[in-house]
Parts: sequence; structure tokens; C-alpha cells
Amino acid sequence: MEPDTATYVTKSSLTAIGVLFPVLGLLALTARFYSWRHKPRELATDDVLILPAAFLDIAAGVAIIIGAQLNIIGGHSLPMITETEQVQLGKFEYAFWIGHVLATGAIKLTILSLFRILFGGRSYWTPFDYSNWTLITLVSLWTTVFFFFEILACGSHPEASWSSLASLRNDCVDTFGLQTGGAVFSWVLDLAIFIEPLLMIRTLNMTFKRKVQASLVFLGSGFAVIAGLLRLIPWVQIKIQDLTHPIITVVATNLEIADQEAIVSIVLFWTYIEIGTGFLVACLPRSAWLFDKLSLRPIVKRLRSIPSMKSLHLWDRTSSQQNERSTKPSQEEASNNSMEMSNQYYYPGHSDAVSWSKVSTYNHV
Repeated sequence: MEPDTATYVTKSSLTAIGVLFPVLGLLALTARFYSWRHKPRELATDDVLILPAAFLDIAAGVAIIIGAQLNIIGGHSLPMITETEQVQLGKFEYAFWIGHVLATGAIKLTILSLFRILFGGRSYWTPFDYSNWTLITLVSLWTTVFFFFEILACGSHPEASWSSLASLRNDCVDTFGLQTGGAVFSWVLDLAIFIEPLLMIRTLNMTFKRKVQASLVFLGSGFAVIAGLLRLIPWVQIKIQDLTHPIITVVATNLEIADQEAIVSIVLFWTYIEIGTGFLVACLPRSAWLFDKLSLRPIVKRLRSIPSMKSLHLWDRTSSQQNERSTKPSQEEASNNSMEMSNQYYYPGHSDAVSWSKVSTYNHV
């Protein structure tokens, strides 16, 4: 198995997602608060949780851009990573993983809090209430546990996590197993969050059409599930293959084990896509009402009122024939009196003339 000399994760691709997702996130956040302003309601829990989620989403994007531009990520560390590169890459990872846990937890709690408002029981607890509170508890525990795991993975010597690969493996807990376990549990939670609203919509007293429309809004969570799976795959691959192999495969890319920068860059790439996608999903249900305003009917009606070139050509040809016949009367017409001659002219209102409405109708047929 030969290593790949080029990968899809480069400085350019990392910079692109570092710009794209914060911009999309700001637009989604704007649409969310625009709906809150034009449809006043009480401030809810998800409106509060979305703020730290937005901050962490944007902060992670900025970090990705800075890391790529400073050549910390997005390149290759061949033939061997230097001590300076190792320290820079290790510190970047250390901070990024802590921020990732907080961002992912805030996003999941935002979505679950919104579900409570939409589907929660009013006078008594329903099966949904039990399942929703169970998920909220699990997400809270996941966020808290893995936040402290990331900080205390090397005990009282956090510098061991970035000093060298040897110190990371010998002086710290099994960080690769830790990351793999966290990614698996996070993906299972994503799957549960994806399924929960779809099951609840089936029980609502709505028409089939409205149920389909509501389901389409929550199907956006499927993108977060896919993104979480793509983040999970590299951790599982690294854990299974171990770092003792000379060449490992990370998301369909073969890399030398010495190329630590490229390996970490691929993992960070999919991790940030998970964060960015999850934040957009968290904003979508609150912004869904905007799609009701984006109707294409006025545009279609306007376009249908504009005649095509074929219609205009037919109108011009008919008008020319009318003018010729009205300005060049035959000898028989000239012998008639002026009243009779005027009755033979072709005006737009004449029965033989082609009216504008008929031309337009012909065009549509």
C-alpha cells in the first residue's frame, strides 16, 4: 500500500470551511432572531443555548483558518515532524478538542430544548417527556465527562499531550480510545435526536401534507448524523490500525504514520464539518417559517404575463397586415362611401384582428 502524496484536506480546503460555516451560521442565526422579532414569543431555553453554540462554532472556524494560514494544519510533516511542529500541532489539538466538546454539547442541548417546547406534555408527562429528558441528561453527562477528560487526560502534566507522540502514549491515558469512545457515543446521540421528532410528528393531529412538511424540516438533522459518522470513521480507523503501522488509511486516504500533520488535519476537517452542520440544523426549525414567505407563485404569475418573442412576432405581423390593408384599399373598396370603407379596416378590436389576450393565451398553450 503506497501513501497518497496529495489529499483533499489542504490549507485551501480548511480555510474554505473555516469561512463557509461561520458565514452560514451567522445567516442562520440572523434568520432565527428575525423570526423571533417578527413573531414575538417568550424567550425560551433554546434561544439562550444557541448563543454559546454560535460563539463556539465561529471560534472553531476562526481557529481552523488561523491554523491553516500558520501552516500548523493542512500540510504534511514528512519525512519526520520536527519538535517545533509537534508542539504547535499538539497545542492546537488540545485547545480544539476542548472547544469541540463544548460546541457539540451546546448544539445538542439547543435542539433537545426546542423539542421539549414543540412536543412536551402540558399537564402530565408523556413517553416523549421521559425520552427527551433522558437524552438531555445523557448529553449533559457526555459534555461534562469528556470536557474534563480532554483537560485531565495527562493528569497534572497537560504538556505531555503535545510534547511528543511518545509522551502522549506513555504519560497520558489512551487518548485515541477516549476520542473514539466519545465519537461513537456522540453519533448515537445524534441518531436518537434525528429519530425523536419524526416519531412525534406521526402522533400529531395534522393533515398528511402538514406532517410531510414538518418532517422535511427535521430531516435536516440527517446531515448532522452523516457528518458525525464521517467524524467517527477516522477515529475508528486509527484505533483499529494503531500507530505502529508504517502506513494507515484515514477516510479513504493512505498516509505515512510519520505524516502526523496530514492525519490530524483530516480528523479536524470532518470534526469542524460536524460542528458547522450541527449548528445550522439547530437554527433550522426556528427559521422554517421564512420558507412560507418564499412563494414562487408571484414570480411565476409575473413571468406568465410577459409575452414570449414568438407572441411578439405574431403580434407585429398581424399589425403590419392591418396597416397594409387599411392604407392600400382596393378599387372595389374605393368605390364605396367612407363609412363602408372604414368598416373594412382591421383594428385591434375587429373580429378578424388578433387580440393581445389571445396572443398571450396562444403562447401559453
